[in-house]
Amino acid sequence: MISFFQKFSLRNKLLCILLSVMVIFSGFSLLLIQSIEEVSKVTNTIKDDNIPEIVWFNQWEKELEIKKQIVLNHSNTDFEHNFQQKFEDNDITISSQELREQIPIPESIESIHKQLMLLDFIVTNKVFGLLEYDEVEAARNVIESEYLPELESLKKTIITQRNEEYSSLQQNTNTYPEIIEKSLYFLLIITIVGVLISLYFSFKMSKSITKPIESIVTKVNKIANGNYGETVTSTTQLELQSLAKSINQMSFSLQQSFQQIVSDKIKHEQILNSLPIGIITYDNNAKEYLANSYVRNLFELSNEIITDSDILSMQNKYPILKMLISNQSFQNKKLTITIHNKKYVLLVSQSNLKDHDQKTTGKILFFVDITDSTKLEKRIIQSEKLALVGEMAASSAHEIRNPLTVIHGFLSLMKESMSKEEVEKYNFHLMMKEIDRLYSIVEQMLLMSNHKKPEKDMILLKDMLADLLPLMNSSLEAKNINVVTDITDEYILADHKQLKQVFLNLLRNSKDAIGDNGTIKIVSRVEENKYIIYFSDTGAGIQDSIKDVLFEPFSTSKSNGTGLGLNVVSKIIDNHQGEIAVDSSDSKGTTFKITLPIVKNKSTVN
Repeated sequence: MISFFQKFSLRNKLLCILLSVMVIFSGFSLLLIQSIEEVSKVTNTIKDDNIPEIVWFNQWEKELEIKKQIVLNHSNTDFEHNFQQKFEDNDITISSQELREQIPIPESIESIHKQLMLLDFIVTNKVFGLLEYDEVEAARNVIESEYLPELESLKKTIITQRNEEYSSLQQNTNTYPEIIEKSLYFLLIITIVGVLISLYFSFKMSKSITKPIESIVTKVNKIANGNYGETVTSTTQLELQSLAKSINQMSFSLQQSFQQIVSDKIKHEQILNSLPIGIITYDNNAKEYLANSYVRNLFELSNEIITDSDILSMQNKYPILKMLISNQSFQNKKLTITIHNKKYVLLVSQSNLKDHDQKTTGKILFFVDITDSTKLEKRIIQSEKLALVGEMAASSAHEIRNPLTVIHGFLSLMKESMSKEEVEKYNFHLMMKEIDRLYSIVEQMLLMSNHKKPEKDMILLKDMLADLLPLMNSSLEAKNINVVTDITDEYILADHKQLKQVFLNLLRNSKDAIGDNGTIKIVSRVEENKYIIYFSDTGAGIQDSIKDVLFEPFSTSKSNGTGLGLNVVSKIIDNHQGEIAVDSSDSKGTTFKITLPIVKNKSTVN
């Protein structure tokens, strides 16, 4: 028998085992049907007999108790206050009528119901009849001698039968565990038999196919892990032979397909990643976004695949992603975004992706960074404007300065001839201050329009500051501003007057930024063969809105500023082959970093 079973194919073996298990559990189903019938019988007994009787016993007990109280209360008051109406139309009587509509009175307790009716008949016939003739005392005797004894007797009968019904209900309820226990016992036996038979046949069947399957699984795991081209050794089992052949064909096909896919993928990635263009595509079928390396580097994305959660979380930060979510097609939209405090100007386009049948399969968004070209365009326009302003400044500044000199002179003479009260009355100090400010504006305009090359010479920054700072002491001390210097003894090649103008403008700006009570610190160092100057103050810092255009003309945050001071500083430093930049700026102050060429020895200068 066993040898005959071993000749079966895998499918036939499984069918035999399944058939055996089905036969075993079919026997259990017959037993289960019998148990269900027993449970149904007990349930019907509880539903049709026990529960209705208990409900009616409880209802009648309440009814007797309430009617007893009604009779006693009215007996003590000589049956006044509508005794007949209260006895016949009380709530418990109405409740009994409603209950009878829902639960009929079982036949087994119909005799109790008749006794209740007879008990009510004593009151309605005898007591009500006597009360019609005002025989109150006779009615009271009927209640005490006939009605109340009968009521108490009937009440004891109801309680006794109800307790018996409770016992019957408990007995019927206890029948459930016995039926379930018997069913579980037979189920356990049948399950054990079924499991033993299944284990036996399974062991016999697995013994002949386990090793070939383990070998196939090992090979398939290698293929799944990327070892495409791996082959499976043939086996004697008929089904496994076909499986092995199919796996070998699949492995070879996967190897060829994978090599082609890798080659195409590398080629496409090289093309996309080599382009100086940001490209994001969306596949309608795969429901995923793909981005090239330009996009990943710009937006700091770690994966090539962008998820919907990435888009939703970053769309407020990068408005270009909102354009990606939309289904609109557009060309060459200019968009300005800020990434890591750096502004980018992008030229964005979006269009649909279509297959060979011109069906839309997704969409593609691509953009080009035109930040540098935009800046260059702005610089060209700005240069043209500055050239015009320079010509106007050169011709106008001289014409403005001459009348200012005359006005300043005459006002000074007038001030000397006027009393102190008259000076205050006509606000001479305000007029002189505004004329001085006009002088400063004219000087800045002349410096901005002056394209004269610096006359460089070997100078020490320490000496230049020693000439400049005394000129500023009075205005700085008035605001309680302290100047601290730490200057290294290194010669620099510079124009003394122009460099003096640089620090004069920086000192004026720091004084305005500090207001009252602060410190200005000027420190110089030699770093990497460069002369570095750090100019810092404890002012309120530079507003974020003008940081990017700080050194451009007319850029200022002061209500009375011209916006020319730092532009002049920047031009002078550029003419000295140096650089100036904001090293740091916050609410605690601002630091400028100036870089100039260094000269190690004075004798090296021609």
